[in-house]
Amino acid sequence: MPLVLSFSVVVLTLTTFLASLPLLVDQPSTSRPSEWSGTTAPTRWLVVRSLGGSWYLNGQPMSAAVLSRQLDQRDDRPDELVLLPSSALPAAAVAADLAWLRRQSSIPVRLQGDAEVMTP
Repeated sequence: MPLVLSFSVVVLTLTTFLASLPLLVDQPSTSRPSEWSGTTAPTRWLVVRSLGGSWYLNGQPMSAAVLSRQLDQRDDRPDELVLLPSSALPAAAVAADLAWLRRQSSIPVRLQGDAEVMTP
């Protein structure tokens, strides 16, 4: 009888662990990897170019002149800019916007979804 009881406990423990494994794997991490390494996370500014030609910096609409001044400021600069062009824009327009951003600031610029940071 003790053998059957101990075997039941082992089987119940293993099935409970295996049933909860997908929940443990899918849970987001509670701390950022940068906290583990002791470094700070890179700061990013999101720059959006709409189909209508409007610029947005972190959700705030602004003219090209104001955006240019914002990118040229020395205080509170981000580590990189992420360009989020409208999906309706042709590739030539996106390339022109990317080139314009590079001319306005020395901050590295990358396109959304592009893994490599493009430096000016």
